[in-house]
Amino acid sequence: MFKTFKELFSKTQQREHQSLLPDTVQEILHRRNYPWHNWGKTVTCQPALSFFPETLEHLTQIVQFAQIHRKRIRVAATGHSWSSLIPTDDILVYIHKLNRVELDLSDRDRPLVIVQAGATVKDVNTVLEQHGYALPLNVVLESVRFGGLVATGSHGSGWQNPTLSDLVHSIEIVTGNSELRVFETGVDSETVMSAARMHLGMFGITYQMKLYIHLSYRVRAVDRRAPLQDTIDNLKTLILQHENCDLFWWPFCDQIWIKSWDRTETPITSKPRQCTWDRVAAAVTARLYRESLRFLKYFPRFTPWVCNLTFKITPSVRNEVVDLVEAIHYRRSLEVAKMGCVEIGFKVDPKFENVKRAMKIVFDTTQRYAVQGRYPFNVTMNLRFIGQSHCLLSPGYGDGHTCFIEILSQTNREEWCVFSADVATQWLALPGALPHWAKEFEHIPNIKTQMRKKLSENIQTFQRIKQELEIDPHSIFINNLLQDIFESEMDTIISPEPATLKS
Repeated sequence: MFKTFKELFSKTQQREHQSLLPDTVQEILHRRNYPWHNWGKTVTCQPALSFFPETLEHLTQIVQFAQIHRKRIRVAATGHSWSSLIPTDDILVYIHKLNRVELDLSDRDRPLVIVQAGATVKDVNTVLEQHGYALPLNVVLESVRFGGLVATGSHGSGWQNPTLSDLVHSIEIVTGNSELRVFETGVDSETVMSAARMHLGMFGITYQMKLYIHLSYRVRAVDRRAPLQDTIDNLKTLILQHENCDLFWWPFCDQIWIKSWDRTETPITSKPRQCTWDRVAAAVTARLYRESLRFLKYFPRFTPWVCNLTFKITPSVRNEVVDLVEAIHYRRSLEVAKMGCVEIGFKVDPKFENVKRAMKIVFDTTQRYAVQGRYPFNVTMNLRFIGQSHCLLSPGYGDGHTCFIEILSQTNREEWCVFSADVATQWLALPGALPHWAKEFEHIPNIKTQMRKKLSENIQTFQRIKQELEIDPHSIFINNLLQDIFESEMDTIISPEPATLKS
């Protein structure tokens, strides 16, 4: 849980820390050598300075300070990314206090929500629900923050839905010259927007954004269990007959959880997010599940039995009419059980054969390890399908629909890395397959080279836009991971016809 500055320091400590910095930033809440780790505890860092800004002016002052002293900056939201996008030795900026949310209904035909980067999904949902609006898609968790979600191209589900980053109408970013720059659809070229919407923190510190929303509507949410092989045999028909359809498979089970929802005019029958009993039940079951996974660390041979039992107690049998937001955020307390997660996205072929291939890779690899008495995979495989993304760095960029497939597990860390790298290496052999930026991928053999190769043209376009607009002339918004992937492309930029940039 994020602590306030006053909780971290006594008044004496605050004064001591403030006196060590120049006047331009000494009034901003900060801490020296404050250790940070992400939610999954897969990456850590101990930056020289951690800042806790509360205003736009604070952001510009921090960037000015970094610019003068040639320090690098990264930004921390909820820390729910598994990869090393955040770690830095220099300056880490916590955006939690920048969390204002308000509606922009000046154009009723194009309603927008204005979201500061530190606002959580719950913050945004609260405002939208009060006025009868909703985002067309979202992630399941409500505790995570929009700055991180949009910067990394996070996605929900839905055959016609893009990523969250694609919902950005405009975005305000404090760039490397300590200027607040506004990138706006219809003002800036679509090429520029394709980079600004999802910039991985390399354009600067996102202050706020305007996202497209619409009036909320009701959906019939159906959860059911189906024979695994029947589902695979009829996969294309199943996915295409629903507006939204996700799949969940627990290892060693011969059934699969099918989650779907479609619009309806039928009256609402349930509001689980507003039900105290539902919240309590979710909290209790999440903790029991966490303990069962801890049990498997010591007795892994029971994994098939526990996975089958776990599947039977999942909320995978339901037929209710709910608001769209209830369907999207169908689980609570997911953060309780920390686990590893590897996710890959690729374009779906016309017959869904590559999706079936990706599923079979998990089935076969799980069995291959089990024959050896090894059970590194013990939670679930999840498949989600979305439409086209217009964000240059997204695995979903370009024509066609994208399948995002992920595996999650809480087990021996070394065993998980070996298993997930094995699966991911096979997944990445699928044409155009790329890892989700926010999930684990650095342990996959040769992954940075693969990403540079597959994203080469888009990386060059992204870097060219940064250069031509002088977004980050001193490269202060980068860290080791991003430098390894992006900076090696710099020498190959030939500067073809420049993008149509805002004057």
